[in-house]
Amino acid sequence: MAKTPEMIIDEDIKKIYLGNLNTVEFNLKLPKEGAQGTQITWSSDNELFLRPDGSVTRPVNGIGNRKVHLKGIFSYGGFKKEKIYEVHILEEQSRVDIAEVLTLERTVKAGVLTMLPQAVILRGNNGHLFSRRVDWEGGNEQVFEKCGIVRLCGKIKEEKLPASIVIHVKEQAETEKISTIPAVTAMDGGETHLTAGSEFYSAMEYAVTYFKSVNDDEMLYNFRVAAGLDTRGAKAMEGWDSMECLLRGHTTGHYLSALALCYRETKDGEILCKLQYIVEELGRCQKVFSGLPGYQEGYLGAYPEEQYDLLEKGAKYPDIWAPYYTLHKLLAGMLEAYYWTENKKALDIAIKAGMWVYRRLNRLTKNERERMWDTYIAGEFGGINETFASLYEITGREEFLTTAKMFDNDRLFVPMQEQKDVLEGLHANQHIPQIIGCMGLFRATGEKHYYDIAEFFWKTVTGSHTFVNGGTGENEMFFEPDASAAHLTEETAEYCASYNMLKLTRELFRYAPKAFYMDYYERCMFNHIVAGVEQRPNGETTYFFPLGPGGVKDPGSINSCCHGTGMESQMKYTEAIYFHTKDELYVNLFLNSETVWKEKDVWIRQAVDKESPGNIKLCIEGDTEFVLKIRCPYWCKGEYEVLVNSVKVIAKCDSGGYININRKRTTNMVVIRFKCEIRMESASGSGDIRAWAYGPYVLAALSEQRNFLELDGDELKPEKTGTQGLRFRMNSRKNILWVPLADVGDKRFHVYWKKVC
Repeated sequence: MAKTPEMIIDEDIKKIYLGNLNTVEFNLKLPKEGAQGTQITWSSDNELFLRPDGSVTRPVNGIGNRKVHLKGIFSYGGFKKEKIYEVHILEEQSRVDIAEVLTLERTVKAGVLTMLPQAVILRGNNGHLFSRRVDWEGGNEQVFEKCGIVRLCGKIKEEKLPASIVIHVKEQAETEKISTIPAVTAMDGGETHLTAGSEFYSAMEYAVTYFKSVNDDEMLYNFRVAAGLDTRGAKAMEGWDSMECLLRGHTTGHYLSALALCYRETKDGEILCKLQYIVEELGRCQKVFSGLPGYQEGYLGAYPEEQYDLLEKGAKYPDIWAPYYTLHKLLAGMLEAYYWTENKKALDIAIKAGMWVYRRLNRLTKNERERMWDTYIAGEFGGINETFASLYEITGREEFLTTAKMFDNDRLFVPMQEQKDVLEGLHANQHIPQIIGCMGLFRATGEKHYYDIAEFFWKTVTGSHTFVNGGTGENEMFFEPDASAAHLTEETAEYCASYNMLKLTRELFRYAPKAFYMDYYERCMFNHIVAGVEQRPNGETTYFFPLGPGGVKDPGSINSCCHGTGMESQMKYTEAIYFHTKDELYVNLFLNSETVWKEKDVWIRQAVDKESPGNIKLCIEGDTEFVLKIRCPYWCKGEYEVLVNSVKVIAKCDSGGYININRKRTTNMVVIRFKCEIRMESASGSGDIRAWAYGPYVLAALSEQRNFLELDGDELKPEKTGTQGLRFRMNSRKNILWVPLADVGDKRFHVYWKKVC
């Protein structure tokens, strides 16, 4: 059947890709013609910021971001159709006068080639800190022959200011190392499973259904086209994986990770077959690439290798878009496939691609690599440093450890090592995965500074840059410290950032099992991760979780980065529930679940009623004594009671925040009753902007109102109502229903409200 003009227009509209319209900083490339000959004309409802030719003028700093509606009129064969694109244009970065350049200090070994820090820390007149790249006199790589103190000056590349560093040259100066043996072991290798009765279980089940519905040949489409292979009748992918998008290929990597994690959770044979097919076909593409002119052995991608050439030459977004980020997703997927399904082909593919990266980066200087990683968006590389650290751990090949360190980003790492918060204005999800990479490098080397960087970064983000739901950032960017109240919009809390913060949190917990890590983990998982996905089998995820008044969740971004992390997240709910030592079992999260402690031959089943989230029941089977360590959550304020086999006992909380119960052979039932009541939490930067929470759940008011709800917070509190789930109303505001964030659905809601006298 011949295509009608309307069908042609619809197909061309689907193929149009204009870039990430959520965070626009650069001119847009607006095509005048579609793939099948559709004629396109453009108009803007605010030409001050976006002109019909795609030219962008960012708002002056201080007046806020701007939302512009871009209209495309598509014409073909006498038929016309229009589509409205919502474009979010970011305001210019603030221009701060420099008050001080902080002097760095380093200790080095005499006679050894030393790489000096490639960034310094600056303090603005407003007191805020930020970092800039620096060139040192004599070069950034030097040998200091004589012991003593050397003072060097440097030039800051972006500012007309001098920098300085004090070098302590010593006969012996070794990199400090600490033990890499984790304090606790995760029970996530298929030992732990969710059981029915929670939104987490439902989300996981929907995800499995969605994975089974995915056409795997579509996931392979871009790779086969790039390699010149038959696409087997598959449709081209859309959105961020369309042929017009330079990030294409990333979703396939996420999907491969999700399949591997899904198999870990379910042992479903159909899921395993899908995974094996993806791995096998990507391996075939890699083999074909190695034989094509202009491609180096080991290359794997959904676009030509030229993208990497352009990055090295200094190209910027949108001419290129984060090739190493996309590669990271592919390599991470291969390693997940290897870990959880023992797929040796996946490991072989990762090794070959890894060596391709090593050869490519090894011919560049440190300065050249730093320039790439410092290029906004184009140089984003995800957590590929962690992937290479893992490849080193698996294979023992020094090339992979060398490669992992090639991604060291001094603009971020130096200030974190100095314990200085320079996050303001940095792209959140560009930098969080880099810190996960620090933990990978710590595991691989034992070098303490990598651990210190990760630990300080985590404390900084969770302490000064986080919303009540655990999310961070506005329009993908970290904002100034302790100022969340000033950034409550529809573009808050990117899903990817929370996904990666949980990865970092879990990794830090393994080495320092403290309750505060799992307090944050719970907050973020309960109120963003599960709340940000569709409770339907469609794989959709909300890109930004709107925390401004009257926001509504929008899961519409097709194949966005958050679509990818959303797929993975639904298979990761079991990863932090239980950990163990030789003689201790940690219960971190309160979810309907069961686990097997294989070493002790102990079976544990946990039951939690969502309507009473403070009541936790643990059924234990097994003839073994051990210490049961149950997290004392921040929201109970240290008030709880413990029953063992229906008898009330005294169980104290230790310095790490865990209630210790000595489990005897006859202990079959442990019940914990945490105090659980409505509480208020203030947004940082304003004591008048507040939120309600109940136990682990942040509450949202369902209301169409678009400005802040105004309440007398000292006198009014929502009270539980009804028997179907957690539902709250106020006597004075009976028309407004308050529910946990995961229960909001597609209604407008308010997390934060304004206190009035």
